[in-house]
Amino acid sequence: MKSKKLLVLGIAVLFVLSVLFSGCSKQQTAPSENTSQTKSQDEQVLNVNLGEEPPMLDPQKATDVVSFEILNATLEGLVRLNKEGKVEKGSGLAKDWEISPDGLKYTFHLRDAKWSDGTPITAYDFEYAWKRALDPKTASQYAYMLYYLKNGEAYNSGKAKAEDVGVKALDDKTLEVTLEKPAPQFLGLTSFITYLPAQKAAVEKYGDKYGSSPDTMVYSGPFMVKEWNHEQNMVLVKNPNYWDKDNVKLERINMDMIKDDNTIIQNYEAGKYDAIGVPGAYIDKYKNDPNFHQMAMAVTWYLQFNNKSKIFSNVNIRKAFTYAVDRKAFVDNILKNGSIPALSFVPPGIPGEKGEFRKEGGDFFKDNDVATAKELLAKGMKELGITQLPKIKFVGGDSDVAKKHTQALQEFWNKNLGVSVDIVNVAFKVRLDMMDKGDYDIVYAGWGADYNDPMTFMDLWVTGGGNNTAFYSNPKYDELIKKANSTNDNSVRMQAMHEAEKILMEDMPIGPLYFAGRAYLQRPYVKDWVRFPVGVDNEWKWTYIEGKNK
Repeated sequence: MKSKKLLVLGIAVLFVLSVLFSGCSKQQTAPSENTSQTKSQDEQVLNVNLGEEPPMLDPQKATDVVSFEILNATLEGLVRLNKEGKVEKGSGLAKDWEISPDGLKYTFHLRDAKWSDGTPITAYDFEYAWKRALDPKTASQYAYMLYYLKNGEAYNSGKAKAEDVGVKALDDKTLEVTLEKPAPQFLGLTSFITYLPAQKAAVEKYGDKYGSSPDTMVYSGPFMVKEWNHEQNMVLVKNPNYWDKDNVKLERINMDMIKDDNTIIQNYEAGKYDAIGVPGAYIDKYKNDPNFHQMAMAVTWYLQFNNKSKIFSNVNIRKAFTYAVDRKAFVDNILKNGSIPALSFVPPGIPGEKGEFRKEGGDFFKDNDVATAKELLAKGMKELGITQLPKIKFVGGDSDVAKKHTQALQEFWNKNLGVSVDIVNVAFKVRLDMMDKGDYDIVYAGWGADYNDPMTFMDLWVTGGGNNTAFYSNPKYDELIKKANSTNDNSVRMQAMHEAEKILMEDMPIGPLYFAGRAYLQRPYVKDWVRFPVGVDNEWKWTYIEGKNK
């Protein structure tokens, strides 16, 4: 989700309560078809605003937070994190497992479970999915998350065969996994989206259309996609074949895709939504409301520079644009949701050697350092041999929130540097495609922790990395990340990542803006909606409605 997640959370990722936003579309508050079986007299229907069209519901190819939210609700892996965000035996499709003394071999024992089409979920579904993610032909941007498997990286880079990869179904119920080296975080990673199972028959039947509509998918999780009206709304319903269906109380989740702030607020006030993310412009209005809540997120928002472009190939110009932003004014006057200025990359709350990685690493530059920014801009232009900057393409989302944020950044650069940038507001799916293709100069982007370790942020920027759409490369940085990934000595690996972060901030391929907070409104009758600061933001498996009609 965060484990998220690309979690190139591009600014329009206005998921109901995702990071700080909300989103865009029509309708759907139709009643549940089967509420008579619920324990409560209340209709077990949750009404929310998804905010964006999920770009892709193929678990081995998806990279964004919106798709991850839906995939987490409709699929389940070997492990499903509990309400506290912890791994526990029996929480997912693996009812038990053993780990070898050297930490290299995991043997998972699967429970009796079925896909939504009634066919058995087997260990072969996991072997197929994991090798599919690593197959170079799949071109999964998250393939590197499976490099923990023996020969995982070698297979993905064409230096080994599929049969060499350390995942093997011994029989229908037994999955044997062999790692390259011990990885204490591996069990938690099996709940990550790319590790979720895929039914080979469905993938082969639907090909490139797999996961593009309700009838091209099969589900292993608590819910299924019943309706998907693209760019309008989505409806999830309870999966009757889910192994733990007795603990799933919601019968239906209605999700709009609305991007207009006023419409979102009006719908909430009219009782259409049970919860919403609160746009910054409305924080003051609701901050004293008993249903208003805030929480910190392990999410960093930043300016992503295209390091291949003529202008932003220059480190001094990248630094100039980074230093010229007044982050305190931005979070205090525009976000207003508990976010804090970011003067480094890894957010607070992520563990380090003895405490928090952020506290141990400190800050790397000053906020709103206009004088230095001007000097660096002049220096960079001189190095490039130019006296005037060409047009700069600044890409952001097309929601109300996205437009306000990109306009504020545009104004900082105009006021503090005398520079004009052209804002290009596009839909979330389009923006991800533009980032992949390098069709931008600057993108307003974000990244949420996929798991609770600094590496979930630090390995983003290795040369040729699947999610390195800044096209940054520094051999020393790569060497330090490799060092951190090659030792079990926590002190050594943390020191390597601190050194790597220092290089990152010296090279400034991305310019940190703020560490995100989440502001939201939730009706008191909505119970057990679990929100994680790390990984997928929202978990609805245990959510239920109680007392709505009182």
